[in-house]
Amino acid sequence: MRSAGAALWKVLVPAFIGAAFAGLAACTTNPATGEEDFTPFMSPQEEARIGAEAHPQILKAYGGVYEDAEVGAYVAKVALRVARASDLPDIPYTVSVLDSPVVNAFALPGGYVYVTRGLLALANSEAELAGVLAHEIGHVAARHSAQRQTAAVGSQIFGTLLGAVVGSSAVNQLFNLGSQGLLASYSREQEFEADSLGVRYLARAGYDPYAQASFLKQLADETALAAKLANRDANAAQVDWLATHPANEARVREAARLAAETGVPHGAGEMNAAAHLRAVDGLLYGDRPEEGVIRGREFLHSGLGFRFKAPADFHLQNTPAAVWAFGPDKSVVKFDTGEKAPRLDIADYLANDWARQLRLSGLRRFEVGGLAAAEAWTRLQNMRTRIVAIEGREGRVYRFLAGTAPQAGGAHDASIDGMVKSFRLLSKAEAARIKPLRIRTVKVQPGQSAALLAARMKVEAYALERFRVLNGLGEGGEPKPSSTVKLIAE
Repeated sequence: MRSAGAALWKVLVPAFIGAAFAGLAACTTNPATGEEDFTPFMSPQEEARIGAEAHPQILKAYGGVYEDAEVGAYVAKVALRVARASDLPDIPYTVSVLDSPVVNAFALPGGYVYVTRGLLALANSEAELAGVLAHEIGHVAARHSAQRQTAAVGSQIFGTLLGAVVGSSAVNQLFNLGSQGLLASYSREQEFEADSLGVRYLARAGYDPYAQASFLKQLADETALAAKLANRDANAAQVDWLATHPANEARVREAARLAAETGVPHGAGEMNAAAHLRAVDGLLYGDRPEEGVIRGREFLHSGLGFRFKAPADFHLQNTPAAVWAFGPDKSVVKFDTGEKAPRLDIADYLANDWARQLRLSGLRRFEVGGLAAAEAWTRLQNMRTRIVAIEGREGRVYRFLAGTAPQAGGAHDASIDGMVKSFRLLSKAEAARIKPLRIRTVKVQPGQSAALLAARMKVEAYALERFRVLNGLGEGGEPKPSSTVKLIAE
Protein backbone atom coordinates (compact mmCIF):
# COMPACT_ATOMS: atom_id res chain seq x y z
CA MET A 1 0.00 0.00 0.00
CA ARG A 2 1.36 3.38 -0.98
CA SER A 3 0.96 6.63 0.91
CA ALA A 4 -2.25 8.51 0.16
CA GLY A 5 -1.68 10.82 -2.77
CA ALA A 6 1.40 9.22 -3.50
CA ALA A 7 -0.34 -18.14 -9.67
CA LEU A 8 -0.24 -18.37 -13.11
CA TRP A 9 1.73 -17.52 -16.17
CA LYS A 10 -1.34 -15.91 -17.40
CA VAL A 11 -1.17 -14.75 -14.34
CA LEU A 12 1.13 -13.99 -17.25
CA VAL A 13 -1.48 -12.22 -19.30
CA PRO A 14 -0.06 -9.93 -22.02
CA ALA A 15 -0.83 -6.24 -21.71
CA PHE A 16 -1.23 -3.31 -24.01
CA ILE A 17 -3.19 -0.10 -24.25
CA GLY A 18 -5.17 0.23 -27.44
CA ALA A 19 -5.99 3.32 -29.43
CA ALA A 20 -8.14 4.32 -32.37
CA PHE A 21 -6.35 3.94 -35.69
CA ALA A 22 -6.69 5.59 -39.03
CA GLY A 23 -6.04 3.84 -42.31
CA LEU A 24 -6.03 0.19 -43.34
CA ALA A 25 -3.20 -2.27 -43.81
CA ALA A 26 -3.24 -5.04 -46.37
CA CYS A 27 -3.06 -8.71 -45.46
CA THR A 28 0.49 -9.79 -44.66
CA THR A 29 2.22 -13.12 -44.12
CA ASN A 30 2.87 -13.73 -40.44
CA PRO A 31 6.61 -14.40 -39.97
CA ALA A 32 6.03 -16.82 -37.10
CA THR A 33 3.07 -18.84 -38.36
CA GLY A 34 3.40 -18.49 -42.12
CA GLU A 35 -0.30 -17.68 -42.34
CA GLU A 36 -2.01 -14.63 -43.79
CA ASP A 37 -2.79 -11.96 -41.19
CA PHE A 38 -5.77 -9.67 -41.52
CA THR A 39 -4.99 -6.83 -39.12
CA PRO A 40 -6.28 -3.68 -40.82
CA PHE A 41 -6.26 -1.59 -37.66
CA MET A 42 -2.65 -2.13 -36.58
CA SER A 43 0.39 -2.08 -38.82
CA PRO A 44 3.82 -3.04 -37.43
CA GLN A 45 4.59 0.68 -37.24
CA GLU A 46 1.43 1.24 -35.19
CA GLU A 47 2.41 -1.64 -32.91
CA ALA A 48 5.77 0.02 -32.22
CA ARG A 49 4.11 3.37 -31.53
CA ILE A 50 1.53 1.90 -29.17
CA GLY A 51 4.16 -0.04 -27.26
CA ALA A 52 6.29 3.07 -26.83
CA GLU A 53 3.31 5.10 -25.59
CA ALA A 54 2.15 2.41 -23.16
CA HIS A 55 5.58 1.61 -21.74
CA PRO A 56 5.74 4.45 -19.16
CA GLN A 57 2.23 3.63 -17.92
CA ILE A 58 3.10 -0.03 -17.46
CA LEU A 59 6.19 0.91 -15.46
CA LYS A 60 4.10 3.16 -13.24
CA ALA A 61 1.41 0.53 -12.67
CA TYR A 62 3.90 -2.15 -11.70
CA GLY A 63 6.11 -0.18 -9.33
CA GLY A 64 8.71 0.92 -11.86
CA VAL A 65 11.89 -0.87 -12.94
CA TYR A 66 13.62 -3.03 -10.34
CA GLU A 67 16.78 -1.08 -9.61
CA ASP A 68 19.42 -3.78 -9.77
CA ALA A 69 21.76 -3.43 -12.73
CA GLU A 70 23.06 -7.00 -12.53
CA VAL A 71 19.58 -8.53 -12.46
CA GLY A 72 18.49 -6.31 -15.35
CA ALA A 73 21.54 -7.23 -17.42
CA TYR A 74 20.98 -10.94 -16.76
CA VAL A 75 17.35 -10.88 -17.90
CA ALA A 76 18.22 -8.75 -20.95
CA LYS A 77 20.95 -11.23 -21.94
CA VAL A 78 18.53 -14.17 -21.76
CA ALA A 79 15.84 -12.25 -23.65
CA LEU A 80 18.31 -11.27 -26.41
CA ARG A 81 19.39 -14.87 -26.83
CA VAL A 82 15.78 -15.98 -27.24
CA ALA A 83 14.84 -13.03 -29.47
CA ARG A 84 17.70 -13.85 -31.87
CA ALA A 85 16.24 -17.35 -32.20
CA SER A 86 12.73 -16.03 -32.87
CA ASP A 87 10.98 -15.29 -36.15
CA LEU A 88 11.47 -11.54 -35.58
CA PRO A 89 15.15 -11.36 -34.63
CA ASP A 90 15.79 -7.91 -36.07
CA ILE A 91 13.21 -5.72 -34.32
CA PRO A 92 14.46 -3.80 -31.27
CA TYR A 93 13.37 -5.42 -28.00
CA THR A 94 13.05 -3.44 -24.78
CA VAL A 95 13.23 -5.74 -21.75
CA SER A 96 12.26 -4.54 -18.26
CA VAL A 97 12.29 -6.21 -14.85
CA LEU A 98 9.31 -4.80 -12.95
CA ASP A 99 9.56 -4.06 -9.22
CA SER A 100 6.51 -6.14 -8.37
CA PRO A 101 6.12 -9.26 -6.18
CA VAL A 102 3.34 -10.53 -8.46
CA VAL A 103 4.30 -13.55 -10.58
CA ASN A 104 3.78 -12.06 -14.02
CA ALA A 105 5.24 -11.53 -17.47
CA PHE A 106 3.81 -9.95 -20.60
CA ALA A 107 4.69 -8.27 -23.86
CA LEU A 108 3.51 -5.08 -25.54
CA PRO A 109 3.32 -4.56 -29.30
CA GLY A 110 6.60 -3.37 -30.75
CA GLY A 111 8.89 -5.67 -28.76
CA TYR A 112 8.38 -4.44 -25.19
CA VAL A 113 8.84 -7.43 -22.89
CA TYR A 114 8.37 -7.47 -19.10
CA VAL A 115 8.98 -9.88 -16.25
CA THR A 116 8.41 -9.18 -12.58
CA ARG A 117 10.89 -9.90 -9.83
CA GLY A 118 8.18 -12.19 -8.41
CA LEU A 119 8.53 -14.39 -11.47
CA LEU A 120 12.33 -14.34 -11.29
CA ALA A 121 12.10 -15.57 -7.70
CA LEU A 122 9.86 -18.48 -8.70
CA ALA A 123 11.94 -19.71 -11.67
CA ASN A 124 14.71 -22.20 -10.87
CA SER A 125 16.85 -22.04 -13.99
CA GLU A 126 17.84 -19.75 -16.83
CA ALA A 127 16.02 -22.09 -19.20
CA GLU A 128 12.74 -21.65 -17.28
CA LEU A 129 13.11 -17.88 -17.46
CA ALA A 130 13.94 -18.21 -21.15
CA GLY A 131 10.76 -20.25 -21.62
CA VAL A 132 8.66 -17.41 -20.19
CA LEU A 133 10.42 -14.86 -22.38
CA ALA A 134 10.13 -17.13 -25.43
CA HIS A 135 6.37 -17.47 -24.88
CA GLU A 136 5.97 -13.69 -24.69
CA ILE A 137 8.22 -13.09 -27.70
CA GLY A 138 6.04 -15.67 -29.45
CA HIS A 139 3.05 -13.38 -28.88
CA VAL A 140 5.02 -10.51 -30.41
CA ALA A 141 6.22 -12.53 -33.40
CA ALA A 142 2.73 -13.92 -34.10
CA ARG A 143 1.27 -10.39 -33.87
CA HIS A 144 -1.40 -11.50 -31.42
CA SER A 145 -1.80 -7.95 -30.14
CA ALA A 146 -2.69 -6.72 -33.61
CA GLN A 147 -5.18 -9.56 -34.02
CA ARG A 148 -6.82 -8.72 -30.68
CA GLN A 149 -6.97 -5.05 -31.55
CA THR A 150 -8.75 -5.87 -34.80
CA ALA A 151 -11.32 -7.90 -32.87
CA ALA A 152 -11.67 -5.14 -30.28
CA VAL A 153 -12.30 -2.48 -32.89
CA GLY A 154 -14.90 -4.76 -34.41
CA SER A 155 -16.65 -4.68 -31.05
CA GLN A 156 -16.20 -0.90 -30.82
CA ILE A 157 -13.61 -1.16 -28.04
CA PHE A 158 -10.94 1.41 -28.85
CA GLY A 159 -9.05 1.71 -25.58
CA THR A 160 -7.98 -1.59 -24.05
CA LEU A 161 -5.63 -2.52 -21.27
CA LEU A 162 -4.82 -6.20 -21.22
CA GLY A 163 -3.24 -7.32 -17.97
CA ALA A 164 -3.55 -9.51 -14.91
CA VAL A 165 -2.51 -9.90 -11.32
CA VAL A 166 -2.71 -12.72 -8.89
CA GLY A 167 -5.65 -12.27 -6.54
CA SER A 168 -9.14 -10.96 -6.29
CA SER A 169 -11.31 -8.91 -8.61
CA ALA A 170 -10.87 -6.03 -6.17
CA VAL A 171 -7.14 -6.12 -6.85
CA ASN A 172 -7.70 -6.35 -10.61
CA GLN A 173 -9.43 -2.97 -10.55
CA LEU A 174 -6.14 -1.33 -9.60
CA PHE A 175 -4.63 -2.10 -12.97
CA ASN A 176 -7.21 -0.29 -15.07
CA LEU A 177 -4.98 2.40 -16.60
CA GLY A 178 -7.61 4.31 -18.50
CA SER A 179 -11.25 5.26 -18.40
CA GLN A 180 -11.95 2.64 -21.07
CA GLY A 181 -9.55 0.05 -19.69
CA LEU A 182 -10.58 -3.53 -19.08
CA LEU A 183 -9.00 -6.86 -18.24
CA ALA A 184 -8.89 -9.37 -21.03
CA SER A 185 -6.65 -12.07 -22.39
CA TYR A 186 -5.45 -13.81 -25.50
CA SER A 187 -7.60 -16.56 -26.94
CA ARG A 188 -7.01 -20.20 -26.12
CA GLU A 189 -5.66 -20.75 -29.63
CA GLN A 190 -3.25 -17.82 -29.31
CA GLU A 191 -1.99 -19.13 -25.97
CA PHE A 192 -1.27 -22.56 -27.44
CA GLU A 193 0.37 -20.89 -30.44
CA ALA A 194 2.62 -18.81 -28.18
CA ASP A 195 3.48 -21.96 -26.20
CA SER A 196 4.40 -23.73 -29.47
CA LEU A 197 6.54 -20.82 -30.65
CA GLY A 198 8.14 -20.51 -27.23
CA VAL A 199 9.23 -24.16 -27.22
CA ARG A 200 10.56 -23.75 -30.77
CA TYR A 201 12.58 -20.67 -29.79
CA LEU A 202 13.93 -22.41 -26.67
CA ALA A 203 15.28 -25.26 -28.76
CA ARG A 204 16.73 -22.91 -31.40
CA ALA A 205 18.48 -20.91 -28.67
CA GLY A 206 20.11 -24.05 -27.25
CA TYR A 207 18.03 -24.27 -24.09
CA ASP A 208 16.26 -27.39 -22.88
CA PRO A 209 12.82 -27.13 -24.55
CA TYR A 210 11.28 -29.10 -21.66
CA ALA A 211 11.93 -26.10 -19.37
CA GLN A 212 8.65 -24.53 -20.43
CA ALA A 213 6.69 -27.55 -19.20
CA SER A 214 8.60 -27.61 -15.91
CA PHE A 215 7.87 -23.94 -15.23
CA LEU A 216 4.19 -24.35 -16.08
CA LYS A 217 4.06 -27.21 -13.57
CA GLN A 218 5.67 -24.99 -10.98
CA LEU A 219 3.10 -22.29 -11.68
CA ALA A 220 0.36 -24.85 -11.07
CA ASP A 221 1.89 -25.63 -7.68
CA GLU A 222 2.25 -21.91 -6.91
CA THR A 223 -1.40 -21.33 -7.79
CA ALA A 224 -2.54 -24.17 -5.54
CA LEU A 225 -0.45 -22.83 -2.65
CA ALA A 226 -1.74 -19.27 -3.18
CA ALA A 227 -5.29 -20.64 -3.02
CA LYS A 228 -4.48 -22.43 0.23
CA LEU A 229 -2.94 -19.28 1.72
CA ALA A 230 -6.02 -17.29 0.71
CA ASN A 231 -8.38 -19.76 2.42
CA ARG A 232 -9.82 -20.89 -0.88
CA ASP A 233 -10.63 -24.45 -1.79
CA ALA A 234 -9.01 -24.75 -5.20
CA ASN A 235 -7.42 -27.42 -7.36
CA ALA A 236 -4.52 -26.21 -9.49
CA ALA A 237 -5.57 -28.48 -12.31
CA GLN A 238 -8.90 -26.67 -12.47
CA VAL A 239 -7.47 -23.17 -12.64
CA ASP A 240 -8.67 -21.49 -15.83
CA TRP A 241 -7.71 -17.81 -15.95
CA LEU A 242 -10.71 -15.69 -16.98
CA ALA A 243 -12.16 -18.88 -18.54
CA THR A 244 -10.05 -18.32 -21.67
CA HIS A 245 -6.79 -20.07 -20.87
CA PRO A 246 -6.22 -23.82 -20.84
CA ALA A 247 -5.97 -25.43 -17.41
CA ASN A 248 -2.36 -25.83 -16.31
CA GLU A 249 -2.37 -29.61 -16.49
CA ALA A 250 -3.35 -29.45 -20.16
CA ARG A 251 -0.69 -26.86 -20.92
CA VAL A 252 2.00 -28.87 -19.13
CA ARG A 253 1.18 -31.96 -21.18
CA GLU A 254 1.07 -29.97 -24.41
CA ALA A 255 4.35 -28.18 -23.65
CA ALA A 256 6.04 -31.53 -23.00
CA ARG A 257 4.65 -32.91 -26.28
CA LEU A 258 5.91 -29.86 -28.18
CA ALA A 259 9.33 -30.27 -26.58
CA ALA A 260 9.47 -33.89 -27.71
CA GLU A 261 8.65 -32.81 -31.27
CA THR A 262 11.78 -30.62 -31.39
CA GLY A 263 13.89 -33.78 -31.40
CA VAL A 264 16.08 -32.45 -28.58
CA PRO A 265 16.46 -35.21 -25.97
CA HIS A 266 15.30 -34.38 -22.46
CA GLY A 267 18.29 -32.89 -20.63
CA ALA A 268 20.36 -32.31 -23.77
CA GLY A 269 19.68 -28.57 -23.88
CA GLU A 270 21.08 -26.03 -21.45
CA MET A 271 19.27 -25.37 -18.14
CA ASN A 272 21.89 -23.07 -16.52
CA ALA A 273 20.34 -23.41 -13.07
CA ALA A 274 23.50 -22.19 -11.32
CA ALA A 275 23.57 -18.96 -13.35
CA HIS A 276 19.94 -18.21 -12.48
CA LEU A 277 20.39 -18.91 -8.78
CA ARG A 278 23.41 -16.61 -8.69
CA ALA A 279 21.38 -13.88 -10.38
CA VAL A 280 18.46 -14.05 -7.92
CA ASP A 281 20.55 -14.35 -4.75
CA GLY A 282 19.63 -11.21 -2.76
CA LEU A 283 16.58 -10.45 -4.92
CA LEU A 284 13.89 -8.49 -3.09
CA TYR A 285 10.99 -10.79 -2.21
CA GLY A 286 7.46 -9.67 -1.48
CA ASP A 287 6.54 -6.08 -0.72
CA ARG A 288 8.88 -3.17 -0.15
CA PRO A 289 8.87 -1.83 3.46
CA GLU A 290 8.06 1.69 2.28
CA GLU A 291 4.83 0.32 0.80
CA GLY A 292 4.08 -1.94 3.74
CA VAL A 293 4.96 -5.56 4.40
CA ILE A 294 3.05 -8.61 5.56
CA ARG A 295 4.65 -10.62 8.33
CA GLY A 296 2.44 -13.56 9.16
CA ARG A 297 -0.90 -12.04 10.12
CA GLU A 298 0.53 -8.56 10.70
CA PHE A 299 0.75 -5.66 8.29
CA LEU A 300 3.52 -3.14 9.03
CA HIS A 301 4.19 0.10 7.17
CA SER A 302 7.51 1.81 7.85
CA GLY A 303 6.74 4.76 5.58
CA LEU A 304 3.45 5.69 7.23
CA GLY A 305 4.45 4.25 10.61
CA PHE A 306 1.66 1.88 11.70
CA ARG A 307 0.79 -1.78 12.18
CA PHE A 308 -2.29 -3.96 12.64
CA LYS A 309 -3.02 -7.67 12.88
CA ALA A 310 -5.56 -9.72 10.91
CA PRO A 311 -7.68 -12.43 12.52
CA ALA A 312 -6.35 -15.99 12.39
CA ASP A 313 -8.77 -17.06 9.67
CA PHE A 314 -8.19 -14.03 7.42
CA HIS A 315 -5.63 -13.72 4.61
CA LEU A 316 -3.84 -10.39 4.02
CA GLN A 317 -3.04 -9.05 0.56
CA ASN A 318 -1.17 -5.80 -0.06
CA THR A 319 -1.80 -3.71 -3.19
CA PRO A 320 -0.62 -0.24 -4.26
CA ALA A 321 -3.89 1.40 -3.17
CA ALA A 322 -5.05 -0.62 -0.17
CA VAL A 323 -4.54 -3.62 2.07
CA TRP A 324 -7.18 -6.35 1.82
CA ALA A 325 -8.06 -9.05 4.34
CA PHE A 326 -10.15 -11.94 3.00
CA GLY A 327 -11.92 -14.15 5.51
CA PRO A 328 -14.48 -16.94 5.76
CA ASP A 329 -18.04 -16.59 4.48
CA LYS A 330 -16.81 -14.07 1.88
CA SER A 331 -15.92 -11.56 4.59
CA VAL A 332 -13.59 -8.83 3.36
CA VAL A 333 -11.84 -5.87 4.99
CA LYS A 334 -10.28 -3.01 3.07
CA PHE A 335 -7.73 -0.76 4.79
CA ASP A 336 -6.47 2.50 3.30
CA THR A 337 -5.63 6.06 4.30
CA GLY A 338 -7.20 9.45 3.68
CA GLU A 339 -6.81 13.08 4.68
CA LYS A 340 -9.00 15.51 6.58
CA ALA A 341 -8.86 19.08 7.84
CA PRO A 342 -6.82 19.11 11.08
CA ARG A 343 -9.61 20.61 13.19
CA LEU A 344 -12.41 18.49 11.76
CA ASP A 345 -13.85 16.05 14.30
CA ILE A 346 -13.23 12.44 13.28
CA ALA A 347 -16.92 11.51 13.53
CA ASP A 348 -17.85 14.49 11.38
CA TYR A 349 -15.22 13.41 8.84
CA LEU A 350 -16.69 9.91 8.69
CA ALA A 351 -20.31 10.97 8.39
CA ASN A 352 -20.02 14.14 6.31
CA ASP A 353 -16.92 13.59 4.20
CA TRP A 354 -15.78 10.00 3.65
CA ALA A 355 -19.22 8.34 3.82
CA ARG A 356 -21.45 11.31 3.13
CA GLN A 357 -23.35 9.52 0.34
CA LEU A 358 -24.20 6.51 2.49
CA ARG A 359 -27.06 5.92 4.90
CA LEU A 360 -25.35 5.35 8.23
CA SER A 361 -26.50 4.04 11.59
CA GLY A 362 -24.89 3.61 14.99
CA LEU A 363 -22.37 6.42 14.63
CA ARG A 364 -20.15 6.54 17.71
CA ARG A 365 -16.75 7.83 18.86
CA PHE A 366 -14.12 5.71 20.62
CA GLU A 367 -10.33 5.31 20.85
CA VAL A 368 -7.87 2.97 19.15
CA GLY A 369 -4.29 2.85 20.43
CA GLY A 370 -4.74 6.25 22.08
CA LEU A 371 -6.06 7.81 18.85
CA ALA A 372 -9.52 9.32 18.33
CA ALA A 373 -11.72 7.10 16.19
CA ALA A 374 -15.29 6.83 14.94
CA GLU A 375 -17.38 4.06 13.45
CA ALA A 376 -20.77 3.56 11.81
CA TRP A 377 -22.70 0.83 10.04
CA THR A 378 -24.23 0.73 6.59
CA ARG A 379 -25.01 -1.70 3.78
CA LEU A 380 -22.89 -1.89 0.63
CA GLN A 381 -23.64 -4.37 -2.16
CA ASN A 382 -25.92 -6.24 0.24
CA MET A 383 -23.05 -6.66 2.74
CA ARG A 384 -23.26 -5.69 6.41
CA THR A 385 -20.60 -3.00 6.39
CA ARG A 386 -18.70 -1.46 9.28
CA ILE A 387 -16.88 1.81 8.58
CA VAL A 388 -14.07 2.90 10.90
CA ALA A 389 -11.95 6.07 10.73
CA ILE A 390 -8.92 6.57 12.99
CA GLU A 391 -7.31 9.98 13.35
CA GLY A 392 -3.57 10.11 12.75
CA ARG A 393 -0.99 12.86 12.73
CA GLU A 394 -1.15 16.00 10.58
CA GLY A 395 -4.57 15.34 9.11
CA ARG A 396 -3.99 11.71 8.11
CA VAL A 397 -6.86 9.27 8.58
CA TYR A 398 -6.59 5.48 8.75
CA ARG A 399 -9.68 3.70 7.48
CA PHE A 400 -11.19 0.23 7.76
CA LEU A 401 -14.12 -0.81 5.57
CA ALA A 402 -15.34 -4.26 6.66
CA GLY A 403 -18.06 -6.22 4.89
CA THR A 404 -19.72 -9.46 5.97
CA ALA A 405 -22.42 -11.46 4.23
CA PRO A 406 -25.91 -11.17 5.76
CA GLN A 407 -26.18 -14.93 6.22
CA ALA A 408 -23.07 -14.89 8.43
CA GLY A 409 -24.78 -12.51 10.85
CA GLY A 410 -22.37 -11.23 13.46
CA ALA A 411 -20.18 -14.36 13.42
CA HIS A 412 -17.09 -12.42 12.37
CA ASP A 413 -17.77 -9.11 14.11
CA ALA A 414 -15.53 -9.90 17.09
CA SER A 415 -12.63 -10.96 14.85
CA ILE A 416 -12.88 -7.81 12.75
CA ASP A 417 -13.19 -5.70 15.90
CA GLY A 418 -9.96 -7.25 17.16
CA MET A 419 -8.29 -6.33 13.88
CA VAL A 420 -9.41 -2.71 14.21
CA LYS A 421 -8.33 -2.48 17.85
CA SER A 422 -4.91 -3.96 17.06
CA PHE A 423 -4.04 -0.83 15.04
CA ARG A 424 -1.29 1.31 16.52
CA LEU A 425 1.36 3.77 15.39
CA LEU A 426 5.03 2.79 15.24
CA SER A 427 7.91 4.69 16.74
CA LYS A 428 10.72 5.72 14.41
CA ALA A 429 12.92 3.02 15.94
CA GLU A 430 10.27 0.35 15.32
CA ALA A 431 9.78 1.49 11.74
CA ALA A 432 13.53 1.41 11.12
CA ARG A 433 13.69 -2.23 12.24
CA ILE A 434 11.35 -3.41 9.46
CA LYS A 435 13.56 -5.11 6.91
CA PRO A 436 12.58 -6.39 3.47
CA LEU A 437 12.58 -10.08 2.69
CA ARG A 438 15.01 -11.36 0.08
CA ILE A 439 15.84 -14.53 -1.79
CA ARG A 440 18.94 -16.14 -0.28
CA THR A 441 20.59 -19.14 -1.88
CA VAL A 442 22.29 -21.82 0.23
CA LYS A 443 24.06 -25.09 -0.46
CA VAL A 444 22.29 -28.14 0.94
CA GLN A 445 24.43 -29.94 3.49
CA PRO A 446 24.32 -33.71 4.04
CA GLY A 447 21.36 -34.64 6.23
CA GLN A 448 19.47 -31.38 5.63
CA SER A 449 15.84 -32.13 4.81
CA ALA A 450 13.23 -29.88 3.23
CA ALA A 451 11.66 -29.45 6.68
CA LEU A 452 14.94 -28.31 8.25
CA LEU A 453 15.61 -25.81 5.49
CA ALA A 454 12.00 -24.57 5.49
CA ALA A 455 12.32 -23.81 9.20
CA ARG A 456 14.88 -21.14 8.26
CA MET A 457 12.37 -19.31 6.06
CA LYS A 458 11.01 -15.98 7.31
CA VAL A 459 7.42 -17.07 6.79
CA GLU A 460 4.84 -18.34 9.26
CA ALA A 461 2.17 -20.23 7.33
CA TYR A 462 2.93 -23.31 5.22
CA ALA A 463 6.71 -22.83 5.36
CA LEU A 464 7.47 -26.36 4.12
CA GLU A 465 5.00 -26.06 1.22
CA ARG A 466 6.44 -22.66 0.29
CA PHE A 467 9.98 -24.02 0.34
CA ARG A 468 9.06 -26.88 -1.97
CA VAL A 469 7.14 -24.66 -4.41
CA LEU A 470 9.88 -22.03 -4.44
CA ASN A 471 12.43 -24.68 -5.34
CA GLY A 472 10.29 -26.73 -7.74
CA LEU A 473 10.54 -29.86 -5.62
CA GLY A 474 6.96 -31.00 -6.01
CA GLU A 475 4.78 -32.49 -3.29
CA GLY A 476 6.91 -34.46 -0.84
CA GLY A 477 10.13 -33.59 -2.69
CA GLU A 478 13.49 -33.41 -0.94
CA PRO A 479 16.55 -31.35 -1.97
CA LYS A 480 19.63 -33.21 -3.14
CA PRO A 481 22.79 -32.90 -1.02
CA SER A 482 25.24 -30.29 -2.40
CA SER A 483 22.49 -28.72 -4.53
CA THR A 484 21.66 -25.03 -4.21
CA VAL A 485 18.23 -23.98 -2.97
CA LYS A 486 16.40 -20.71 -2.38
CA LEU A 487 15.21 -19.48 1.00
CA ILE A 488 13.10 -16.47 1.97
CA ALA A 489 15.11 -14.50 4.50
CA GLU A 490 15.98 -10.97 5.60
